[in-house]
Amino acid sequence: MTHEHEPMNRSDDRFDQTMRALHAQAVAQVSSPTRARLRVARQAAARPAVEREPRRGLNWVLGSGLAAVFAVAIGLQLRPSQAPAPAPSAAAVASATSESNTAFDTDTAIAALDENPDLYLWLASNDDAVPTLEP
Repeated sequence: MTHEHEPMNRSDDRFDQTMRALHAQAVAQVSSPTRARLRVARQAAARPAVEREPRRGLNWVLGSGLAAVFAVAIGLQLRPSQAPAPAPSAAAVASATSESNTAFDTDTAIAALDENPDLYLWLASNDDAVPTLEP
């Protein structure tokens, strides 16, 4: 089986050698000041970046403010909607004004109770009394 892949390996090896030769030729043509700049840039990229002290105070303020805004928005969305009261009709307004002009008459209120004898029958009934248990 290794014999079947040998022609392909040979072509890959030739391609690899050709590309290496082209790379070496390109590197040889790079000027030394450019190589120096590339070397400095590579070394700078390899060094760890200087870490600055984190600023936690501002993050807490922003986070708390954002949470408060969301809480208010959710609270406004969840409150029950208040439907506007229907406008009173002209007849209701007229009757309300006429009723407000008359004062409360105690004689009329007592007379209304005297006219309904069922009230007194209900008061006299003893249906709601607790029955006594006789042994």
